[in-house]
Amino acid sequence: MSSTSLSTGAWLAFAQLAGPVLLAMLIIGLAAGILQTATQVREASIPFVLKLGGIAMLTTAAGNFMLRGVESYATDLFTNIPRLLHG
Repeated sequence: MSSTSLSTGAWLAFAQLAGPVLLAMLIIGLAAGILQTATQVREASIPFVLKLGGIAMLTTAAGNFMLRGVESYATDLFTNIPRLLHG
């Protein structure tokens, strides 16, 4: 494992962990904004509660997938520390 693949692995693990959350929050926020615009309800707690429920469901459903990338990256990193230190 070189420093380039180490950096690439870190970005991929980050994308696998944060990507589904960001995508879900984008979709829920957009839907809540459209709903609030259509009904002319300007309550700030509606998108917050929807996003909180969405993140709870997403973590329950896809938490295992999201953490698998971080786990494999950490395993690769710890097994290759001696190789990275000694060049």
